[in-house]
Amino acid sequence: MQRGIWLRNGQGLRVHETVEYAVAAEEGGWDGVFVSDSIWDGFSDPWTVLAGIAARTERVRLGTWITPVPHQLPWRLAHTLASLDQLSHGRMLLGAGLGTRHDHEMFGGSYDGRGLGRRYDEALELITALWRGDTVHHQGEHFTLVDARLPVLPVQQPRIPILAGCWWPNLAPFRRGARWDGIMPNWPALLGGQQGPEGQRPTGTPLVQEFREMMEAYHELTDEPGEIVVPAVPDDAYLEACEGLGVTWLLFGRADSAEALRAGPPR
Repeated sequence: MQRGIWLRNGQGLRVHETVEYAVAAEEGGWDGVFVSDSIWDGFSDPWTVLAGIAARTERVRLGTWITPVPHQLPWRLAHTLASLDQLSHGRMLLGAGLGTRHDHEMFGGSYDGRGLGRRYDEALELITALWRGDTVHHQGEHFTLVDARLPVLPVQQPRIPILAGCWWPNLAPFRRGARWDGIMPNWPALLGGQQGPEGQRPTGTPLVQEFREMMEAYHELTDEPGEIVVPAVPDDAYLEACEGLGVTWLLFGRADSAEALRAGPPR
């Protein structure tokens, strides 16, 4: 399993500090750096931050946790990510999600899960068509493209990996992850008493048991699970379950200092 650090860009870290933390993470042997993508919760722009990190690093994988795809123009997102993949020499991952109610309502939108899900799926199809270098003609429910073509393409082919943010036990995002390149899941027991999306609360099921149920359900959906990025929990039974259930990334969410990151990830 690879070790990634989630840098909460903007929550206590200014843009240049986030870049310096990422450089320290690479020096310390971390495998990946992920940044947040949300305006409402006080985060800085992820693409500016990732460009700075890409220019200062050579090895670590770079990604978002998690981009609200229905809130974006798909051609703009495709163009930005393709440019970052070139800048980073093929190190980008896209952590994709529906977004929170705040992401949509803050700027006058509405939060309709089904409608946003259709917009999300349509956007991903357009993004990947543009990444292939296709000239795209599209008249859909949410988007229209006429002779659209990207001026730059990703280094990674057939595409930059798309990992679907998931909330268990809602199976729809897990199916989406199975269609694309993997998952970035959360589950009620992991929240330790906090509310999940749309006010969902923890079920009372023990963390490892619920994690196993979730992962077994995902593996029933696909024979090619792709990347599986889960939050790190300091629990031996949980780590054993991660190893046995095909987790490819442990994502740590705390960075006290650049010096601590240079000391390397927990093993």
